[in-house]
Amino acid sequence: MSNSRAQGLAIPLGLVLALLGASAQAGLGRPLADAAQDGKPVAQVQRFSAQATAGAASGAAAAVSMQTVQTPQGVTITEYANAAGTVFALTWKGPFKPDLQQLLGSYFAPYVKAANAQTQQLNLSMVKTDAIVVHVAGRMRGFVGVAWVPTLVPAGFDPSQLQP
Repeated sequence: MSNSRAQGLAIPLGLVLALLGASAQAGLGRPLADAAQDGKPVAQVQRFSAQATAGAASGAAAAVSMQTVQTPQGVTITEYANAAGTVFALTWKGPFKPDLQQLLGSYFAPYVKAANAQTQQLNLSMVKTDAIVVHVAGRMRGFVGVAWVPTLVPAGFDPSQLQP
């Protein structure tokens, strides 16, 4: 192979590797600031205090930030971050399944392991472990889902109330 041909192949390969590396930065357990890597922001970061759940201390409220992005495939993803700015939950809705490996980040492997160990239905998958909770439903052109990391959820926030 000639040197110029090798250089010609190195540039596209380097670009692909750079793009793959960039997409691996967003998702659960990562900073909310990285949410824009999941898609185009469609709503500014919003901050709010969630009402305390029944088991939480009286008057306790969780400081939560959220950002909504839309992928090029038309999937709307909302990422929720705790007071430290770490994404602890996300929801999605759209005509296609999102890239769960990107969205779940380091929690993807525990999700796959748990999903493979459980009986799944055709249009519904519910995985619940100490490390990750993921509910996925849908069929062609209509997919929804919710995922959260129980250890990252702020006190007083009830992730079971999240809606895609």
